[in-house]
Amino acid sequence: MKAPACGHSFAATEHAIDTIARRLPGSPREEVTLTRLLLHIQPLLLGYFNQSLAVHDMNETTWMALMVLYARPEERLMPSELSDALAFSRTNATRVVDDLVNRGLIRRQPCSVDRRRTYLELTDSGLAFIEQVMPEQRQQVRELWAVFDNEERAQLEALLRKLMQQLGG
Repeated sequence: MKAPACGHSFAATEHAIDTIARRLPGSPREEVTLTRLLLHIQPLLLGYFNQSLAVHDMNETTWMALMVLYARPEERLMPSELSDALAFSRTNATRVVDDLVNRGLIRRQPCSVDRRRTYLELTDSGLAFIEQVMPEQRQQVRELWAVFDNEERAQLEALLRKLMQQLGG
């Protein structure tokens, strides 16, 4: 599946970067271009995955919340852990959790030791949903990254991790 075409041309941004670089000699043109490319790609990447998840009435944010739960021991965690794992605000995490609970894919389970705590747990329906959708999502990922060979993917990963470390992540 190709990424949705939604008028996200980089040409106007690149033209602006070039204009500024000409008007202000010494501008870090290459660094600005790399920064803008990364920022430009993010909504395209989200759109790509959201398009494939839309047939399941889901988006990438909600899917990733399910994946975090699925990856945990006993497929459970506290809401604050979900929020931290996905870098969500508490408000956004609550919205995502409410949606998943309403769909029957997860449930809130009170902690037996501390009544102030609540756990989030995958339901049997949630597990079945993941097992149904996961093959499609794996294929989406493979198709997206097929444009790069193994060496290029490894190099890009290393470079992005280096940048993430520079940013304190």
